[in-house]
Amino acid sequence: MASGGNTRLYINERNATPSIFNEGARDSILLMQTIDISRYLKKGENIIAVWYAPGRIRNKSKQLSLEFHGWYIGSVPFYHKADETWWCKPLKGGSYNEKEHFDNRIYTTEWKSAEYQSAGWVHPTGAFKDSTNYIFVDQLPYLTQNKLQMVLEPYQEEFDHQGCRIDFGRPFRGTIRLTIRNASKGTTLHINGNQYVCSGEMDEQAYYRIHAEHQKDFVITWDKGFRRSNITNIEGLEISE
Repeated sequence: MASGGNTRLYINERNATPSIFNEGARDSILLMQTIDISRYLKKGENIIAVWYAPGRIRNKSKQLSLEFHGWYIGSVPFYHKADETWWCKPLKGGSYNEKEHFDNRIYTTEWKSAEYQSAGWVHPTGAFKDSTNYIFVDQLPYLTQNKLQMVLEPYQEEFDHQGCRIDFGRPFRGTIRLTIRNASKGTTLHINGNQYVCSGEMDEQAYYRIHAEHQKDFVITWDKGFRRSNITNIEGLEISE
């Protein structure tokens, strides 16, 4: 798999991405990655889906390259690739341009399952007309990065009626993760400029889904009506660098 942005690979609705934040490029170099998905496969039909956020390396005719290979029963080899027969659809309520916006009211897990609704899905175009040559490197040297290294507890918390500041005591690369309960549907939280819209479901979690930040403090503001008691747990997810 290779892409100019960040990706998350799902096999039969299960997250098969080995990293928390799967970077497709670094320093203008595309990183190819090979992922063993054997344990996610089942007999019969398998659903392969990718959540993709375009990055700084952008080319309108080529965004994502996927190849699948392995062996059938009886050691018969097979090879498939993502081509114009695949289906694509922009994620409603989600965007990433330096900062994330994620609306959990709209997000549905059906998109990565056999139960997806076909309305609004289109085939990719221009994917095989790209003559640009990029520098590729194997991602093996990077496989130890973006792994969950430690779960941190807050060192200090400051709250008022408009929000809070969470201090983890030292800088770390990763994301804060808030577990939220009994929030009103549509309540908006801003976390260091990133936006999360609550679904109103029990124990939903607000965190960075696409990118990591190197931070010590996280400033969170929220809508009127949201309370500190709506946050049942606060964690810092530190990833390896």
